[in-house]
Amino acid sequence: MGHALRAERYDVEPAAHPGRRVLVADDDLDALEGLRALLELWGYQVETASDGRAALDRVPKIHPSLVITDVVMPRMSGLELLEAIRRELPTLPVIVMSAHGTLETWRRATAEGAFAYLPKPFDATRLKTLLASAFDGGQDDRSR
Repeated sequence: MGHALRAERYDVEPAAHPGRRVLVADDDLDALEGLRALLELWGYQVETASDGRAALDRVPKIHPSLVITDVVMPRMSGLELLEAIRRELPTLPVIVMSAHGTLETWRRATAEGAFAYLPKPFDATRLKTLLASAFDGGQDDRSR
């Protein structure tokens, strides 16, 4: 990313979240690294994958507590990843993000069981709230 992530910019206090591993899948390496840096700043353990297939392969190895995925990726889209995760791990929260989002993309993500859908560029405060809700056993975003 062209700028450094700073806690004050995102209204966060760095905090430890032991055992809370987030898997992030995005083929945009700048976005992937920026999101990794932000999540690590917030104290999460972060694993990354550059496409949906790589993310799906990593799930049984790293046992993430939550998955964040972009929609448009090579080899396997984020929506296909969501579908595959739902079949095997129906309670694993998945947040779907897209810069190319349409109402149809949102509907499909919701129908497939996404915890939440965020347009890119995403609002960091909204993401932080969604993470807290997912980890605290809160309601998913589909009812809002």
